[in-house]
Amino acid sequence: MDFIIKLLKLKVTKVFLCILMITFIASLYFYRDWYFRQYHKCIGFYYVNKGDKAYRDKKYQKAIDMYKTALRHYPEHSRAGCNLGNIYVSFENYYEAVNAYEQALRYSPNFMICRMDLGIILSEKLADYDKAIQEYGRVVNSNPFTLNIPLIFNNKETTKVNKGLAYYNMGLAYRGKAVYMGDRTQTAVKYLKKAEEAYTNAEKYLKNDYDNTYNHALTNHLLGDYKKASLEYCDAINIKPESFEAHYNFALLLRSMNMNKEALNEFEKSAMLLDYDGKYNKNKYIFGIISEIKRRIINEEGGYDYLITRTDVTSLPKDEITYTKGKVVPKDFDMEKLLKCTYKKQLEEM
Repeated sequence: MDFIIKLLKLKVTKVFLCILMITFIASLYFYRDWYFRQYHKCIGFYYVNKGDKAYRDKKYQKAIDMYKTALRHYPEHSRAGCNLGNIYVSFENYYEAVNAYEQALRYSPNFMICRMDLGIILSEKLADYDKAIQEYGRVVNSNPFTLNIPLIFNNKETTKVNKGLAYYNMGLAYRGKAVYMGDRTQTAVKYLKKAEEAYTNAEKYLKNDYDNTYNHALTNHLLGDYKKASLEYCDAINIKPESFEAHYNFALLLRSMNMNKEALNEFEKSAMLLDYDGKYNKNKYIFGIISEIKRRIINEEGGYDYLITRTDVTSLPKDEITYTKGKVVPKDFDMEKLLKCTYKKQLEEM
């Protein structure tokens, strides 16, 4: 009896294996395209892995070769396409980079970081502002899936930051279009207003961001809205007190507003920052402006007395201030406090 049972089990097993084999062969016939795709997908992942390793090892030409081979087999691998675009950017081959980014986005349209990279190259390297603005618009209008698992995973903040950066870069692109159109033309003003709107939207997502605040100020400056520009410059300086550009442009604006004492303070701070960065040639020009501002102040009531009693920050001894790694570092006094903007209340009341 046991022998018969074993024999039956053996036959059932053989029948089952036979049916399984026939089913597999039939599937090869009827679904050969699917098997063909899986075969190439496996090869694609193999070369993506080799490309990733070369990318990490900074063997960029090898990484290009591996990624291109992978994408020939499996073009849907969008991360490999985006990495390929990033490598082309490092080689300043911007047109090939755009092609790589666009192919990646063709298969993964919600790959927002890749779309942002595409917009930046279109705007900043190829001056294709219209297309760049379209790409940024797709980022800000996207509604990606967000998930927040405490202490494990949270992409909500990343999504917010990406939208803020898209608005910020959109502002840069609109301002680029305005500059291309010419100074103070009607079309240029229209694009500057769109840039100002984009920076305003970016502020909702990027809190206390120096780059957005500074460029917002610069755009309002170009539009002739001096009050808004001055307040934005003040905020930018308070976020990043050691920024030469913010102090210098703020000083130019204050001079245009005939706020000569405040302009003098900002020009002197600009000169000090250049001095401690070793950029003495530019300082000659700024000291020329400082002399002109001082003449203006002397002609004001009480101006001479103001000049002889105030502290000239450019005369602070170098043994009390150091400038290392891109930042002014205080020693015996609060240098950051000295550089900060202290006229915000005064500007708000104007």
